[in-house]
Amino acid sequence: MPAAEEGAPPVLVLAFDAQAALAEDPQAAALREVSLTLDVPQTAEVAEPFPAWHRAATALCEDMDATAVDDQGNPVTLRAYDAIGKELATLYVSLEARDLAAGSAAARRLFS
Repeated sequence: MPAAEEGAPPVLVLAFDAQAALAEDPQAAALREVSLTLDVPQTAEVAEPFPAWHRAATALCEDMDATAVDDQGNPVTLRAYDAIGKELATLYVSLEARDLAAGSAAARRLFS
């Protein structure tokens, strides 16, 4: 998902095993895992990246008949999405307090 600002890093990045996606054998072509990444320091909070990430993850799960899981393989529940949103809000405040507001030139340089 591209950023609204030209030349800025993408808001969301979808990653998957390209070899599996391009395999000629239908059994090997199934994507078993995709990652939808939100690079918080690169995206200003006003762009509302978390709601975009949540909507994209939900749509992907519905389209792929899949379940969103965390890094440990546990299903991501509505409660978990809420907790992630709260953690991100805290992170945005923390970055701002250190003059490294997410999406700012300083944050982009530091976290690139």
